[in-house]
Amino acid sequence: MKQKKSVWLIGALALFVAAVSWKLWQLRDAQNAIPSLRSRLFEVKPSSEFLNAQKAVEYYREEIKKNPDVVHNFVQLAQLFLQEARVTGNEAEYLPRARYLLDEALGHDPQHFEALIHKASLMLTLHQFDEGKKLAEQAIRQNPFSASAYGVLVDALVELGKYDAAVEASDKMLSLRPDLHSYARASYLRELHGDVEGAIEAMKLAADAGIPGQEHRAWALYNLGNLYLQQGKLDTAAYIYKGILDERPNYPFALSGLAQVQSAKGDFVGAINLLNEAYRVVPSHHFLEQLIDLYEATGERATAESLTQQVLRAYEQDKTFGANPDLEYAAFCADHSFHLDKAWESIQREYACRPNNIQVLETYAWILAKQGRIAEAIPFIEQAMRLNSQQAELLYRAGLLYHAAGKRELARTYLQRSLRSAPSLTVLQRQEATRVLSTLEQLALTK
Repeated sequence: MKQKKSVWLIGALALFVAAVSWKLWQLRDAQNAIPSLRSRLFEVKPSSEFLNAQKAVEYYREEIKKNPDVVHNFVQLAQLFLQEARVTGNEAEYLPRARYLLDEALGHDPQHFEALIHKASLMLTLHQFDEGKKLAEQAIRQNPFSASAYGVLVDALVELGKYDAAVEASDKMLSLRPDLHSYARASYLRELHGDVEGAIEAMKLAADAGIPGQEHRAWALYNLGNLYLQQGKLDTAAYIYKGILDERPNYPFALSGLAQVQSAKGDFVGAINLLNEAYRVVPSHHFLEQLIDLYEATGERATAESLTQQVLRAYEQDKTFGANPDLEYAAFCADHSFHLDKAWESIQREYACRPNNIQVLETYAWILAKQGRIAEAIPFIEQAMRLNSQQAELLYRAGLLYHAAGKRELARTYLQRSLRSAPSLTVLQRQEATRVLSTLEQLALTK
């Protein structure tokens, strides 16, 4: 009997040691997966925003270490990493960390509201739109009065091309909480439907609801500047971009906005300098793509080619942390007329997932045109224009497609409209639109 008791005690002790070892391994694994914030290279002296974020990260790291079963700590830390990824562009490092933390949180509590919201937002960042929509809907079932949940749902519905449902969700969000986030979404939906004045009005409300210096207000003001740029109001757009930089120095998107203004005024060197500075702050291939056209326009083809290869590598890197760059990759390849077979495969995958999204339809048509399949491309570009969007690039591509199809009057109409929003086009697009329109007008005169 004594021997049996000893065996039982030894077994219980072994189980206890194993359990403790497992918990310690989990904690060590969690600590490895949860690093401190990396210093922001673009800040000579750490800003108060960064120092506060760093302090919060350390706090929640310690809380997770002491209380690994408290879901709230995982969610708060994930939110900090998501925001740091947004501010620094260091998505490859921070997004996998945030995903790990949110998966841990949902592993503890599959119905945790905040974890569902942030996981949904993360999925949209990774361009996993259908999964993001499902998570947002799950969160709304948990709390049907959450404006944040409806905001994520709006974003998912827009990306999936379900625009009527997106408008309904946006109206619901505004009724629950009229703030920066709800006004900004309403603005974008108005812009998509061709109501640029209404979009400006809503984006002004969004910016006014923000806190000066914070990233969300800077983003709203940047988009407001873009709307004025779309109207060809260069000085107004520049005034807004400069105002952002007064509130939030070195904000990269404001720098890129000023670069567009300089490019539209013919100052390509100034635009290049601004974009290089934006890329130094946030190394996003979005800025490199803008630079490529400027270097092409200034005859620096070797530099443009080098940046092109860098962008292609960046798209491959996006895949390593779960992002889906199919649409952006396809559009980039089509714009530069290379890797069209791979671009076609990418846009077909994207079209299979969200066949009603106007940007997907626009790119689908554009690649068909690059393949010489003009007649097939026309129905897709027309479907892309069904919302009456006034976005310059869409009008530009429609004009070129109608020109290739021999529909001269339609081509002239759309190219003229695109050039009214010329600052929103790249320098090469402006040059091509001007050249083709000049040819069409000469042909019209010879009739």
